[in-house]
Amino acid sequence: MGYRILADENVEQATINYLRKLGHDVEWIGDVEELGLGAGDGLIAAYGRETNRLILTQDDDFFTQLDIGDTAGVLFQKDQTLSAQEVGDIVHELSEYIDQSEVALEYVSRNWL
Repeated sequence: MGYRILADENVEQATINYLRKLGHDVEWIGDVEELGLGAGDGLIAAYGRETNRLILTQDDDFFTQLDIGDTAGVLFQKDQTLSAQEVGDIVHELSEYIDQSEVALEYVSRNWL
């Protein structure tokens, strides 16, 4: 099953393209008229919640400065050395085991289990 994802501005385009290739429905905030680059985390969280999209980000503010309950869920890429394919593969594997509705905060890292 594929996730519905809202990719933050710090997510590489190659990662977005790879996730789409794997069957995930991915929007990038730069392409969302209501958001755009530089959108505040609160706006991003609200849009993700309203459109039922998990936020894929490298920004820990989504769970350190915001209430995680104000989001539809967060996929936090804590290891910024991961390639686009590694991020995509990890997110895809997560989707095989964890239903989108059950995601609150998941760490996208080599040892996510």
